Amino acid sequence: MPLPARLRPAALAACAALAAAVPLLAWQSAGGPASPSAAPPASAYVHAASPVAAGRYLTIVGGCNDCHTERWGETDGKIPEAERLAGNPVGYRGPWGTTYAANLRMLTQRMTEDRWVQTLKTADGGDGSPPMPWMNTAQMSDRDLRAMYRYIRGLGPRGERMPRGVPPGQEPTTPYVSFTPVQPGGSTR
Repeated sequence: MPLPARLRPAALAACAALAAAVPLLAWQSAGGPASPSAAPPASAYVHAASPVAAGRYLTIVGGCNDCHTERWGETDGKIPEAERLAGNPVGYRGPWGTTYAANLRMLTQRMTEDRWVQTLKTADGGDGSPPMPWMNTAQMSDRDLRAMYRYIRGLGPRGERMPRGVPPGQEPTTPYVSFTPVQPGGSTR
């Protein structure tokens, strides 16, 4: 079942924000060029009072809450911190099938910090699916990824595991956002 029409603009805007925010912001603030095609230097990272503060900042500007926090877009980000990053049962459907934003709080409880960094650097060993911006997390510094891990893990466990992905051609049983391109006149590509 598709996402209700009143939620579609917020969901699409949130996903669009995922595409560029974190690596470019961190790199430009470290004095790097504005070209998003060049890789950031290994020394680029967010400066903050603590790794947890850096992680909190990165999850916000990086758009993590846009997908991994239920109702984030609909509330203009006015979700209490205690409820953030616990996953979202609304799927993201496209040519790859339907994927769900994982419960990062539960994930960090059962994953080591090193495994977290490896997963975000390698698109989950090549198994990562859209709309997760794997190409962006691969460019983040290990220091920033570790800060995100420490912040999210420090929030503690909350919620439950999100639904498993649905293969292409199968209809999901949950609400979803459609990422199927539509040509002018209504035909799909």
